[in-house]
Amino acid sequence: MSVRKQPAAYDNRLEATAGILYVRAALRPSYRRIAAAGGLQPYLRSHIDYDQILAPNFGVSRTWWRPRSTGSPVVTSGALGKVLAAEPGAIISRHPTHAFVGIGPDLQSVLASHDHTKSCFSPIKDLAEQTDCSMLLWGCVEESPGFSTVHAAQHELGLTQRHLVRLLKVWDYEAGGRYRAKIAPEVPGCSLSFGKFYAHYEADANLVRGEWDGVSWLFIRSAKRALAVERAILQEDPRFVDCRRPMCPTCRLRLY
Repeated sequence: MSVRKQPAAYDNRLEATAGILYVRAALRPSYRRIAAAGGLQPYLRSHIDYDQILAPNFGVSRTWWRPRSTGSPVVTSGALGKVLAAEPGAIISRHPTHAFVGIGPDLQSVLASHDHTKSCFSPIKDLAEQTDCSMLLWGCVEESPGFSTVHAAQHELGLTQRHLVRLLKVWDYEAGGRYRAKIAPEVPGCSLSFGKFYAHYEADANLVRGEWDGVSWLFIRSAKRALAVERAILQEDPRFVDCRRPMCPTCRLRLY
């Protein structure tokens, strides 16, 4: 793997590859600054040059013995997805558990086709490989480490499909005007040790660290390059991201 040199100086201004930004964030630490800027996107645009934005809008994961919920899906991935979903032009994918919300023309077809027939993180893999994009982890660096391309790499290598806890999970979906259910074909699993990839991104000059108003962030310039690094490492060592917790349901109960 070639090692690219970091710029000698960095002015804290970021630019999204292909104009597409994928964000995972906790907004609470930056709430006042966001409000003062006039909203989430004006605040982000004061720090990052981007045209299109994507974020998780994950829903409740149901075990097979619990009844199907009624009404609107309950979003579990925090305020970020809800804020973007309320903006004009937002599109939300129809995946039963791992929906994404995006705004931008290049995201339309990727999200419109993301349903129960696709893997949980297929939009991230598609965008990384087809157009490339950048990824931002902001406000939750310690409590929710890592980047979603790892889950995409795990699925590509057949690992998320071998987490035994998936046999307890159900995906609810609509087909032919009726609601149906199927055993989850995959569970992405634990991400607590995804920070182990950081040194490898840095070796590829593909990770930038910083703070905005005292709130830490990590930025991956090229999701495509990050995915290639993760794929190579996980192919060699599928348990590279084992969190070592004795009761972790996915790191302990798996067939690899």
